[in-house]
Amino acid sequence: MAFNPKSEYTIVPTEIGIKDFFEYKEDYVTRPPYQRKVVWNKKKKQALMDSLFRRYYIPKLVIREVRLSEDRAVSEIVDGQQRITTVQDFFDNQYPLPKSLEDVSKELPGKYYKDLDTDVRKFIDKSLKYQADVIKNIDNPSSAEHQIIATEIFWRLQQGETLNYMEIAHAQLSSLSRNFIVKYSDDLTFDYNKYTPIDANPDKMDFFSLLNVENDRMKHLQFMARFLLIENANGYTDLSDKKIAEFIDNEKINEGIGNYSFENKPIAQNVIKNLKLFYKIFEDDPMLDENNGIKEFSVEYFIISIYMLVRHIRENYVINEGVNNIIKDFVYDFHLRWKTYDEATDTDLLTFSNRRQQGEHDLETRDIILRQLFFQYLKNNNFELIEKDNNRAFSELERIIIYRKGKGLCQQCLREGKPENESKVSWSNYQADHVLPHSKGGKTIIENGELLCSYHNLSKGNKL
Repeated sequence: MAFNPKSEYTIVPTEIGIKDFFEYKEDYVTRPPYQRKVVWNKKKKQALMDSLFRRYYIPKLVIREVRLSEDRAVSEIVDGQQRITTVQDFFDNQYPLPKSLEDVSKELPGKYYKDLDTDVRKFIDKSLKYQADVIKNIDNPSSAEHQIIATEIFWRLQQGETLNYMEIAHAQLSSLSRNFIVKYSDDLTFDYNKYTPIDANPDKMDFFSLLNVENDRMKHLQFMARFLLIENANGYTDLSDKKIAEFIDNEKINEGIGNYSFENKPIAQNVIKNLKLFYKIFEDDPMLDENNGIKEFSVEYFIISIYMLVRHIRENYVINEGVNNIIKDFVYDFHLRWKTYDEATDTDLLTFSNRRQQGEHDLETRDIILRQLFFQYLKNNNFELIEKDNNRAFSELERIIIYRKGKGLCQQCLREGKPENESKVSWSNYQADHVLPHSKGGKTIIENGELLCSYHNLSKGNKL
């Protein structure tokens, strides 16, 4: 028998009137979760309209049928996002026809769709069509296998437009680390339940508003990935593009699509805490507005180095408003020195600048220099940090003593006036709590411990 490998899907050629993409927008997912939102400028849109009017060759759209239920399906645009949004915008009167159509009809240039004569609108509505290939039989939106095939088709169609490694990683929908990165650092999001793109992301961390770095080629996602690598290694590590790609690829699981469980991992929680502190330190900078980040935060290796400093301080010292202010003052002072230093005399800043790559030793060298200069800055300004007690958890013996001292009763329940029979706490539900919170410098010693029920321990948090 002839050699004939089985196809993973079927392709059905069809044609679709361009007006359908405007009239029935809800039927078309123009930005699948593995794609970025890209917007053509007016010149490119008008050039496409010129080609449509002249019936010039336009590459086929590639559409994947996605079945949401037994009786409902949507068309996912694997290739052709801009060709579709261009005609949608034209019917929405967002730009006029180009001057180049003057030789077709002098009535066309500069006209918006609403201003065209009835016969011209009828020609556009009924005669102008896109050719398309509809891919069938890979239509399960929850299937990692089907999504992988769809993204493979997308990648292969983009061979003429080189995707950077982060854009390729962005399409790894079944990767748990990818999902965390996209959720907390991308401008856009995707509703997998409704299977529709959302052109806003309420979960994006405020930290990224501090950066004077655009996210057009996923630079914010790249920052988040590097912060995760640092936490994963608990310090210095190789932050190269290759390591990011490996980290995202290694977190792929069969049930990964739309799965955000990675955010519960300690490394993810640490990144979130560090970035919240980073933002809190600089949130009042007068330079910040809707269009501008802080100009000092324009260079990647400088930003990563400041992250390392903030991370170290949060882990080892008590944080308060005074600490936040001294960090902020130091960063601005250091940035000024970094931008104006004399190479002949300032060897620290020369070394810092020469170690701008993302290798493990580069990261370590920059961090040592920055940390040394920070603590020298504290000394010069007569400022002392309060060290945290590195022993955060009470020992078994200490827990027993604290439980016996409290006579098995939640101390906060008693303070609230509850009778002893309602304040009893079994050993299995008992929490040994720091009276002065560990995060505020409280030591892990018996004198700073008390018995709380799990409810009061959780509700207290780091409050006094």
